[in-house]
Amino acid sequence: MTIWKLITISFITFTLIATANAAPITPTWESNYGMLSDLSDDDDNNELFDLGFDFTFYGTDYDEVYGSTNGSLFFDDEEDFGIGSDIEGSYGPMIAAFSADLCPECDSDSEIYTNTLGTAGDMRFIMTWLNVIDYEEEFYNSFQAILFESGSIQVNYLELNGSGEDNGDDVIGVSSGNGTNFNYFIADDGNDNGIYPNGQSFLYNWNAGSANYDLAVENLSTSTVSVPEPSTLAIFVLGFMGLVLRRFKN
Repeated sequence: MTIWKLITISFITFTLIATANAAPITPTWESNYGMLSDLSDDDDNNELFDLGFDFTFYGTDYDEVYGSTNGSLFFDDEEDFGIGSDIEGSYGPMIAAFSADLCPECDSDSEIYTNTLGTAGDMRFIMTWLNVIDYEEEFYNSFQAILFESGSIQVNYLELNGSGEDNGDDVIGVSSGNGTNFNYFIADDGNDNGIYPNGQSFLYNWNAGSANYDLAVENLSTSTVSVPEPSTLAIFVLGFMGLVLRRFKN
């Protein structure tokens, strides 16, 4: 075996390790909620959270985000916790996981959590609204937004029931805040007439050609997805490389 074949095999095996270690984005509910936020006992407010990594949203890098009681993430303005259908330019860059008139402080079972998981290069920030009731105290909602270091955005809807008959607009989607680049839809006027993606997972991937996010929708899974352990893969590759080196010497 020539040295060039050995180098080629080495490259392929280590490429396989890198590929296998990169966690795929699956439509799975993240049950590792992390820290309980003070927003759980608040209403019409937000809190600044450190992402733990740089996240690119509509071409701008951010390392922190404002999470709101009303189901959205804002990147620019600490005063933003608003609701309503005008997300195209009223609130700046934002992710409307479920922008609605929610009221965590109205019910002791309503909780909001944040967490950052993963390793450098493959990290993710999770914000979970769990059993959060609406301001009319009619409907509970459980959903979460996950920001990936890769730039993708996942929003999981475990149970979405709406925000009651308050003539408000429940909004789901993303917006650059410049009035031009956005991708969202509206579920109008409460539970009776709303369109809610119960049991679904929304994945937003950046499209450089359109300077916007493409949306893919899948059914949400609540089962744990196992990923091969790096140590196992490393042992396999080291053993394989040992055999190759032995043959090369012979």
